[in-house]
Amino acid sequence: MNKNFTMSILILAILVNGWAIVFLQLPFYQEIIFIGSVSVLLMTMIHERFVFLYAISLVLSYGVFLTVYAFINNQSTEIQLLYMYDHLLFTSFIMLFWILLNNLKNIGYEHNELIRQVQLLQKYNGETGILTVHEFMEQSLWLFKSSERSKEEVWFVKITIKHQNKRTKQNLQETLEDLAMKTIRQKIDLVTSADSVIYILLKGTNESGVLRVYDRYVENVRSELNLIEPPFNHSVTKLSDHDQLIDLMGDLR
Repeated sequence: MNKNFTMSILILAILVNGWAIVFLQLPFYQEIIFIGSVSVLLMTMIHERFVFLYAISLVLSYGVFLTVYAFINNQSTEIQLLYMYDHLLFTSFIMLFWILLNNLKNIGYEHNELIRQVQLLQKYNGETGILTVHEFMEQSLWLFKSSERSKEEVWFVKITIKHQNKRTKQNLQETLEDLAMKTIRQKIDLVTSADSVIYILLKGTNESGVLRVYDRYVENVRSELNLIEPPFNHSVTKLSDHDQLIDLMGDLR
């Protein structure tokens, strides 16, 4: 059944139920309105595993109260019948709200799961084929573990684009990203970018090797863009562990 239709039916049923409680004015209807209002708030705040337990306990407690009250006051059959209708309305209101709340939470879980799956699927930038930041951080975990086992060094290169013209900056960044992909070793080194900064992670090399990679990158940029001076600043850092990478990447992770 369509979820929108189900939600609409549940909301309509709760509204009709609430209207019936107010309109019929059965015994203790004012108390029901107060308890129902407080319960709606509580059920949205307490942990989901306790919501059903709370709802059942509330319904049973109210049923016990009506039974004891009718017995102590020796109520007539007609009044006891009203108590039954009263309890039925209260029970249906609480349980309908619990079902609605459960459906809302399931929709929230499905939404979060879809976001997670999209993030997992979006491993690469569609324009240049570099890794997304999320995938870059995920793969860097494996890279550090592999480097630790083989006792290899890991180096981090940060390239910050200096170009100020917004119209051409995006095209320039895409070109620099593409050249970075052509410069690194595929399936060994990692590349990502964010906010006009390109991040490169080099595995299994040393300082002189990093400088050779950077020099080769600069030559590729000069050849592609026909420039004497590269349109970016750069920094090179030797990383000791993954936490250091997280610090350098900052809020991008």
